[in-house]
Parts: sequence; structure tokens; C-alpha cells
Amino acid sequence: MFKNILSKAKRVFEVPEIKPFQQVLDFKRPNEASKILLRSDQELGGFSTANFDVENGVGHFHGYLNLDPPPNRPDIMYSGYAMFRTKDHPKTYLGDENFWDWSPYHHVEMRVKGDNRKYFVNIQADSSIITDIYQHRLFLNNPGNWETVVIPIDDFVLTNWGNIQEQTGIERDRVKTIGIGLLDKQFGPFNLYIDYIKVLTAAGVKQRVKKNVNGADQEEDMFGGARV
Repeated sequence: MFKNILSKAKRVFEVPEIKPFQQVLDFKRPNEASKILLRSDQELGGFSTANFDVENGVGHFHGYLNLDPPPNRPDIMYSGYAMFRTKDHPKTYLGDENFWDWSPYHHVEMRVKGDNRKYFVNIQADSSIITDIYQHRLFLNNPGNWETVVIPIDDFVLTNWGNIQEQTGIERDRVKTIGIGLLDKQFGPFNLYIDYIKVLTAAGVKQRVKKNVNGADQEEDMFGGARV
């Protein structure tokens, strides 16, 4: 009996094990597409299209960017954006907001195959200004081929409606959403395939570099815009 009490007490005070990565999106999992929310300038009367499908375990973000401003909105002179993001987390039992806790994690990793368009990775954290977004360019070295991209979370820049703001760090314990957007001011179709998105600890990054150095990963790898 005394051993059982000690065992229970140990579990209560035990520090949870931090895994080298936390999976955010993995389109090989069933119903992963149900976590995705699409947005485009159609919300303001624009003409861009945004679609998201899952094909053979791979997410496919595609559509057409149209820069024509909405004809019935003289207050809008410029148009042309399309994006997807994860849906807001379900609220807690008490009705409070729910978040990802990325405190132990330092990098975002994603495996993608894109075209020559200019995409941005967007992270939304808890903020008094709901339109605040942390952004980082999704640099692709080899369009048309699969690449693994690793971006330091500290390199994301705080923006609001595309304008750079006074910088404050991401509240990593209160992350709401992550997604990818396109607003490169170019008419035309776009196609981006996403295998997965995850966040990495420092140990996870070391494993990624070691894997690449050992030749186990033959695809193009990037680390914050430069190859590993």
C-alpha cells in the first residue's frame, strides 16, 4: 500500500518527458483536412480562389490569385490574397480559449513541394490585437520537388495586415494557429503540397542535421532559408 502511495505521488510530481518534436499537421492522418480553414480576398468581394484537398496523404493548397479589386468597394484599392490555417482550438470545458504550448520548441519544420510563387508561413498567438500575425517567408530552393524547410521560431516577424509592427516575441505557450499564405501580387494559379508541419526542440534540430549529414534524407533541406 505504501509503495502504491509513493508511486502515485511520483506520477503527480514527475516532469513530463519533452519529445524532440510535436506534430502539428500530418495529412497521412485521417480527417486532417477537417482542421483546415481557408480564406481569400473573396471575403471582401475579391476574385481569388483558395482550395485545399488531401490526395494520397498529402495536403494540396491551390487556386488562382486575382488582383482585381472588388467593383463595389471603392475603399479597397488593392486585392489578391489566399491562405489556409489551422482552425481555432476547441474551447475548454469552462469556456476558456485553448492553445498549443510550444515553450520547449524552437523551430518549425515542414515538408513541402511548391511552385515559383512567394509564400509566407503565418503563426497566430494570443494577443490583444486579433489581427496580429507572425510571418516568415517560405523559401524554396527547388520548386517542383519535395523540400524539408526548418525555420527558427525567433525569426518570425510580427505584422498586422502586412505591415511590420514593433517587435515582441511569440508567446510560445499560447499559440493559436499556423498556416501558409500567398500575397505576391502576381496574377495566376498556385500550387503548394504539404506533407506535414511540426515543431522541433533543439535536440530535434540536431537529429534533423545528423540525419541529413548521414545521407539518410536525400531531398533538399533548408534551415531558416539556407541549406543544412
